[in-house]
Amino acid sequence: MKIAFDLRRIGNPGIGRYMKCLVEAILKQRTEHEYLLLLPLNHPEISNSNFANVTRVFPRSPYYSIREQIELPRILREQKVDLLHSPHFLLPLSRPCPAVVTIHDVIYLACPEDLPSRLGRAYYTAMMHASARMAKRIITDSEFSKNEIVRYLHVDPEKIAVIYPAVDARFQESCEPAFLESILRKHSIDRDYIFYTGIYKPRKNHEGLLRAFNVFLSSGLDAKLVISGPIGDGERQLRALASTFGISERVIFTGFVDDDELHALYSGARVYACPSLYEGFGFTVLEAMASGIPVVCSRAASLPEVGGDAALYADAENAEEFAKALHAVFADGYLRRELVFCGKQNLSRFSWKSAAELCLQNYDAVLGTSTFPCPVVA
Repeated sequence: MKIAFDLRRIGNPGIGRYMKCLVEAILKQRTEHEYLLLLPLNHPEISNSNFANVTRVFPRSPYYSIREQIELPRILREQKVDLLHSPHFLLPLSRPCPAVVTIHDVIYLACPEDLPSRLGRAYYTAMMHASARMAKRIITDSEFSKNEIVRYLHVDPEKIAVIYPAVDARFQESCEPAFLESILRKHSIDRDYIFYTGIYKPRKNHEGLLRAFNVFLSSGLDAKLVISGPIGDGERQLRALASTFGISERVIFTGFVDDDELHALYSGARVYACPSLYEGFGFTVLEAMASGIPVVCSRAASLPEVGGDAALYADAENAEEFAKALHAVFADGYLRRELVFCGKQNLSRFSWKSAAELCLQNYDAVLGTSTFPCPVVA
């Protein structure tokens, strides 16, 4: 069969990493199929995409546009595609073939404050419902997200396959000491630090982490808090809060960093803190574990499902409780080593190879080439 992947958002630092890793694993896994990759003009290199059974096309229509609703169906017809998989939630409203869609979460339905634009929310809601209705199969990242999709989109649970993603292999590699040192110097990190990375949204709970860190410092431990990610105007608000607490000199904002620098910041941390209140999966928890760093984590949403027994959990809306957990891991070398060991063990539950095979089995089921049942978990 000929399978198309809509990878036009592969340059996005979040969804793009999922797209790249999953498609690379699928191309490697099942070479008897033909594949069509719909890519942006400037796209990251994809392993195995130069093989004879892989065609690359570069649509000109912008994402979230009317034009894409015309161009994509035309490309699918011309390329004689048997199945379309959109690893993001958006599907063309008209298609010449069955479709599978990955819905990672329903964050803008569950947390509307994350998308202030009323028009943006209306478009997101309409397209999310349309894609869920039109897709022959929905793939999602966690049992938590499956339940949320059923709750908000009123989808038959039997239509949803839970397939765990994994981490990019680079996060499991050792970080060169010289490179790590250069990154620490670049950001003026001169002592042990707690690390967090994430975009600035209310559900990410940056403010809750700052409040917990302020309580943490009152115990007398010497540390810095390093916050990474594109937080935009949120940095001004967070700096103001840190100033109110009198801890400005202990908080470092790196802004957006590339994957190599991100891996270095994980690797150099004493503790990774995840205070998020809503995640469909929680990639950063696994990335920290892959980098050999102990994790202190919120109990919310999918995070316990992903972290398993390998994280220390606390209520991230309770500054004292979360600070106590940070203190325990930061100060106790034995606990840190135990969490690091358990984190490495936990990673074995997540494999791109397994995710690719389960996706392919679902494609077969959609096209009637197998009797593989729908609800599967990696």
